[in-house]
Amino acid sequence: MELERQIAELREELRDLRARLNFTSRNSSRPPSSDPPGTPPATRRPSGRKAGGQPGHEGKTRERFAPAEVDRRVEVPVTRCHVCDTAIPPHRRERLSPARHQVVEVTFAPAVVTEYVLERRVCPCCGVATCAPLPEGVPASVVGPRLHAVLAMLTGRFRLSRREARSLAVDLFGEKARVALGTLSALEGRAAEALEPAYREAERTVRGAQVAHADETSFRRGGKKGWLWTAATERVSFFRLDAFRSKEAFARLLSGLSGVLTTDRWGSYHTHPPNERQLCWAHLKRNFQELVDRKAAAAPVGHAGLRACADVFDAFEDYRAGRLTLPSLARRLAPTCRALRASLRRFRDSPHRKARALCRDLLRHFPSLLTFTRRSGVPPTNNLAERELRPAVLWRMGSFGCPSERGGRFVDRMLTVVRTLRRQGRNLLDFLEASIRASLHGSRPPRLLTA
Repeated sequence: MELERQIAELREELRDLRARLNFTSRNSSRPPSSDPPGTPPATRRPSGRKAGGQPGHEGKTRERFAPAEVDRRVEVPVTRCHVCDTAIPPHRRERLSPARHQVVEVTFAPAVVTEYVLERRVCPCCGVATCAPLPEGVPASVVGPRLHAVLAMLTGRFRLSRREARSLAVDLFGEKARVALGTLSALEGRAAEALEPAYREAERTVRGAQVAHADETSFRRGGKKGWLWTAATERVSFFRLDAFRSKEAFARLLSGLSGVLTTDRWGSYHTHPPNERQLCWAHLKRNFQELVDRKAAAAPVGHAGLRACADVFDAFEDYRAGRLTLPSLARRLAPTCRALRASLRRFRDSPHRKARALCRDLLRHFPSLLTFTRRSGVPPTNNLAERELRPAVLWRMGSFGCPSERGGRFVDRMLTVVRTLRRQGRNLLDFLEASIRASLHGSRPPRLLTA
C-alpha cells in the first residue's frame, strides 16, 4: 500500500511538472514576454472590419496654435506662379487669405552657475570666525531645484540609469550640468523627502476611496527580495515597498479601507470583508484555461469556468455601453452564476488536485465574485492595478531593484507622483521643481490632487 501511494504521488508530481512546461500568459500569471517561441497568440473574436479607422470615424489632427501663442512670425512672399512659373511683381500680387504653417522647435540654454560669496568675519568679542549663512531657499548641494527636478525625472520617470541620466543632462545643458554619481544618488534621496507630503496625500486619498484596486510584484530592495504593492483608484495611484507579501504588509498598504477592493485571489487580501471585495475574473479566466490545458479530470471544471467568464465579460460590456442597468446586469448573470456554482460543487471532490483546490477556494469566496453586479463603479477585473504596476516592472527589469532603503523611498514616492499626475494630465517637471523649492524654503508644498 505504501508503494502504491508513493507511485500515485509521483504520477501526480509528473503530471504537474509536465503541465508547467505548457504554462503561458494565457493560462498562468506569467507575462506575455515570457511566452516561448511558437505560442499561439491570444484569440479574439473577429469583428469582420478592416484594420484602421472605420467609415464615419472623425479624424484627429493637431490644432493650430492661436496667434497669441506664436512666438515668432515669418512672412514668406509669393514671387512666381507655381503653375506656369510666371514672375508675379509685388504690385500685381492679389492679397488672399494666407496659408499658415507652424513649426515647433525647442532651445536648450546652457546651465548657469551662480556663486554665493559668503562673508567671513572674526567676532571682536570672542575671536571666533563667523561665516554668513546661505540665503533662504539656496540648496546646500551644488545642484539647483530645476536641474534637481530634471535629474529626478530622468531616473524616476523615464527609468534611465544614473550614468545615462548624467550623460543626457550634459548633452542638454552643457558640461556645467555634470554631476557625480554619488551626488545623483543623494539627490534622489532629497527628492523623496520633498515628495513626502504628496505621498501622504495619496495614501490618505486611496484609503478613503469607495472603490480601490490592489496588486503587488516582486522588487528587490537592499540586496534582498521585497515586494512593491500598489493601491489604485480612478484618481490616484499609491505605491509602497515592503519586505513581505503578507497580511500585515497588506494592512500597512490599505489600513482602514472601507470601500470595495478588487484583487486577485492571493491570501493576503482575504482579511478584507467578502461582500466588499471583488475577485478578478481575468485572473480566473487564466486559472480555468490552465485546467483545460491540463486535460483529464481538470478539463470539465475549466470549460465550465470559461463559459462563465465569457458570459460575464459580454454582459459587463453591455452594461458599460449603457444597454443594461445594474439590476438587469445581475438578472442576466443569475443563471450563469447558478451554473458555475453547481459546477464548482460537482467537482469540489475532483481527483485532480488543482481542480479540487480551485473549486473549493471559489466556493469559499463566491460572494466576492459578484460584487460588481451589486455596486456601481466596480469592474469585474483588476486591470487598473495591473496597468499601474507595468512601469514598476519595467523599472525593476532595468535596474534589478534598488540597493538601499533610501532608493526604495525614491521608487515608491516617484511612482506614486508620476502615475497620479499622469492621470490628471499635469506637468511632472513643474510639480517636482515646486516640491523641491517648497522643501528648501520650508513653505507649503503643491497639492498632488486637484479639485
